Amino acid sequence: MDGGGTWRAAQRAPAGRRAVVAGASLAGLLAARVLAEQFDEVLLVDREALPAGNAHRRTTPHSWHAHGLLARGREALEQLFPGITEEWLAQGGRCGDAQRNVAFYAGRQRFAPGDSGIGGVAVGRVVIEGSVRRRVLALPRVRVLAPLRVLGPLWDAAERRVRGLCVAPDEDGGTAFEIPADLVVDATGRGSRLPQWLAGLGFPVPDEERVHSDIRYATAYFERRSDELPGLEVVLGTATADHPRPAVLIGQEQDRWVVTLAGYGADAPPLDRAGFAARAAASVPEIAAVVGAGRFLDEPRGYRFPHSQRRRVERLARWPRGLLALGDALCSFNPIYGQGMSVAAAEALALREELAGAREGLEQRVLRRAAQIIDTPWTTAAGADLAIPAVEGERPLPVRLVNGYLARLFQAAGTDPAVGRAFLAVAHLLASPATLFAPALLWRVFRAAGRGAALPRTAAPHRSPRQSPAPW
Repeated sequence: MDGGGTWRAAQRAPAGRRAVVAGASLAGLLAARVLAEQFDEVLLVDREALPAGNAHRRTTPHSWHAHGLLARGREALEQLFPGITEEWLAQGGRCGDAQRNVAFYAGRQRFAPGDSGIGGVAVGRVVIEGSVRRRVLALPRVRVLAPLRVLGPLWDAAERRVRGLCVAPDEDGGTAFEIPADLVVDATGRGSRLPQWLAGLGFPVPDEERVHSDIRYATAYFERRSDELPGLEVVLGTATADHPRPAVLIGQEQDRWVVTLAGYGADAPPLDRAGFAARAAASVPEIAAVVGAGRFLDEPRGYRFPHSQRRRVERLARWPRGLLALGDALCSFNPIYGQGMSVAAAEALALREELAGAREGLEQRVLRRAAQIIDTPWTTAAGADLAIPAVEGERPLPVRLVNGYLARLFQAAGTDPAVGRAFLAVAHLLASPATLFAPALLWRVFRAAGRGAALPRTAAPHRSPRQSPAPW
């Protein structure tokens, strides 16, 4: 990546308008993609050098685990990078229908198969991000400055706005320097120091909402036989109150399966092969079969996600001009629902649309649009987490009623493909959750319940002390 001479050159005033993006993970790359349409120069600043190919990065340890790209996210990425799905397929990814080629289990009951018309792609996170990174870095207006530490925004007291970013080499004794810019975008992830930045500039700090799911993952890769699980590319076992152990299997490039097992609180999945296999044996049948065959390609890896968090920046009465935030810096979702990449892609499209409008008020418009995009996945994921008794948090009556209804909906989806199709449209961010309460769907759900099907119980409000975390 760029060396010290380029860092020093970045201190000079740009010939034209310049934007700086802090963080070069997926949200930062997508921000750079759309900023390059409007700015003469876009600088991507990151703590580590960016790989040229598909590779796991130190700053994204979760990339080893199973990742899902929702249909809304794939559509958004196709708008930004036409033909990118074909690029993934050329690297070994596979396309399919989100209902026909996916075995979706709620607890231990599988949704009835059908044709949803919702297209999906099964491919690894590093392939998705690698394709995006190569395309973004090929843009003539985009440059990378790395490795650098981001210290904070530069404040122009006379103009009352952010005028760049203060950074330092990511090494001991490196001298900090300034990068002038017309717009700074914080894409540094869930560890973003955005609240501290705002407080330091004299602006109010946003309220933060958290759901303490304390979910633990274990992931391993397996050899995939050509005749294994015919017609299926993905198997999803979502957690319910009666079976709070999510599990996912996804076909990957290089004839592999990736299997991620999860549990809440102290119920961490084992990180040895024998324990991993024993845990998988109690999961859904397809995952039990693949793991039971014992064709491990590596040792299981662990990951802990203590809580989801959302920063309510859109509610602030004042916001500094020249500063934006996107991706996990705004909202970090429980990864088990596979929402993060798709939300980041939708936010990038919103940024593109707002950049085409008036410059005055851009920051507030983008933050409001991002909040609207976040609303549905945050509400659905938080509600699903609160259906699990081990998850901390209040369960007000509306949450309990919705989760009770969803338990019935999941039961009905076992025999009625139309019910499952409606749920999948919401899960893939293609439809509003309100569609699940449409009269025609309500009739289907309660008709199934009236036939005497056993219904899962819903979670009671959590009042017990928090479980001690198992060491990983």
